[in-house]
Amino acid sequence: MRKTGKKQYVVWLALAVVLLVQTVMMVYFGTQKSGYHLDEMLTYELSNYPEMYFSRTEGFVGSWVDGQFFQDALTVDGLGDLDYSIAYRNQQKDVHPPLYYFIIHTVSALFDGRLSKWAGILPNMLCCLLATVLLYAAANRLMKNRALALITAAVWAWSVGGMSTAVFIRMYALLTCIIMALVLLHLEAFDNVRQGVLKKTTMAGLFLVTLMGILTQYYFLIICFFLCGSFFLYLCISRRWKLVLQYAVVEVAALCAAVVLFPTMLYHIFGGYRGEEAFSNMVEGGNFLTSIKTIGTAISRQVLNGWLKEGVLVLLLLLVAYLVRSRIAPPRRGRRDSQGEKKVPQGWTVTDGLVATVAVVALGYFAIVAKVAPYKTDRYFFGIYPLFALCLVYLTYRVLLLWVKKPQWCVLAVAVLSLGITVASYQMQTVNYIYAPYQQRQEALAPYEGYPVVTLTIYASGDYSADVFAMEFPMFSQVYRCKNGDYAGVKQAAQTRDIGDGFLLYVQDYKNMTHEAIREALEQQVKLDQFELLTEAGCRVYFCTLEEATP
Repeated sequence: MRKTGKKQYVVWLALAVVLLVQTVMMVYFGTQKSGYHLDEMLTYELSNYPEMYFSRTEGFVGSWVDGQFFQDALTVDGLGDLDYSIAYRNQQKDVHPPLYYFIIHTVSALFDGRLSKWAGILPNMLCCLLATVLLYAAANRLMKNRALALITAAVWAWSVGGMSTAVFIRMYALLTCIIMALVLLHLEAFDNVRQGVLKKTTMAGLFLVTLMGILTQYYFLIICFFLCGSFFLYLCISRRWKLVLQYAVVEVAALCAAVVLFPTMLYHIFGGYRGEEAFSNMVEGGNFLTSIKTIGTAISRQVLNGWLKEGVLVLLLLLVAYLVRSRIAPPRRGRRDSQGEKKVPQGWTVTDGLVATVAVVALGYFAIVAKVAPYKTDRYFFGIYPLFALCLVYLTYRVLLLWVKKPQWCVLAVAVLSLGITVASYQMQTVNYIYAPYQQRQEALAPYEGYPVVTLTIYASGDYSADVFAMEFPMFSQVYRCKNGDYAGVKQAAQTRDIGDGFLLYVQDYKNMTHEAIREALEQQVKLDQFELLTEAGCRVYFCTLEEATP
């Protein structure tokens, strides 16, 4: 008993180390984050700004707005000013369910009106830490091997992909956590069924987690399709009809509850522009294989340092070599330890089947989202990174076990390989959504605090495009946003406010235009005295002065 207790203590200590290292890494990359994706700024708008988007506010585009406006619009003054109806109404008009935005709204209130990247990063960090614990628990329940479970947790927690998940201020860290909770609950349900029951606590957990997942991201329904579908099929094959009914009622009830709580989801999925786009992408031919390759490469780089193809090839060669050797000299059915208990499984096991099911869930989600997603980008796949880590660790261990007599050596080999790949990945790969070059941008703009700003988008990409810089607008006195491609907006800005002492001109989407070409186009509207480039990080920012008042 004492020996078992000591082992458990060591395991918890090791897991604490994994979480501590993960926390230090997330804090480090959080401090390095210097810029933002447009969607990240929309997160703050949709969570806290009653008018949904700045660009949709009447009179906002084409007029001067105080810099302080952005500070007020993107924050919550305190817990007393919480108003969840803001996020709810905004999401009714947008394309996502509201749960994540409720969280950002709440955390924003904790910052008491201060605009900070940490209002978005801290919830992600907590979700990632919980996802690591859930991944460990799921891997341990699957493999019945604490060391392998710890390795699995560390592979994802310390990976480049894990860090990208933590610093990207959108709902994908929360989605990752919920997916891992659903997987773990289904493993628990599987153990319940083998005892002939579905415990009330398990069913309650399934209901709650499924509801939370649906209210976080609609892509969660794809996970449900494969995971819940696999479990439902297992129950049917097992002829456990009472349990089939209980399980179906729980999952359908969660779906119905989601619709009751957020009925707009039906329009989003079946009638909204994103829903129509997804269905259109599904039925159209398109270059599906190119999408698979693009996204597969991104996942490979963020989870396995770009060596996924080579790693799978090596494992397949080892497996084929083993099968060939087995035909020449068939092995015994299983090696046994000194007590006569089977130690190294030979052939198909229950764990193999469960891990294969996890792989089907991950690959099924991967294939469908690659087909329907509006953009072929990594963030839509963050949620299944832990599942890939679990499958890869187990597959490596299982193949090595065919060749090596001692399982302990196999575990050690997997640990060394995993640590080596993780270290190498930070030498060769990049954590996404950090925008490190923006640090130079901050330094270049700092001396111009208090100046007015005019934003100009040369090639149309939406009046909301300037929102990506909303975090830095509060440092300036006023901001004027020209309509897309509207050089005349600069003239209008000069006519409606005295900017004779100079202003900053943000130029976005200029494609291949030279500085001279931009200045020439501007001088058809205003006469420039000074036109100095300050930075090109994110967009071009010029310091401008006028020759004389514009007539």
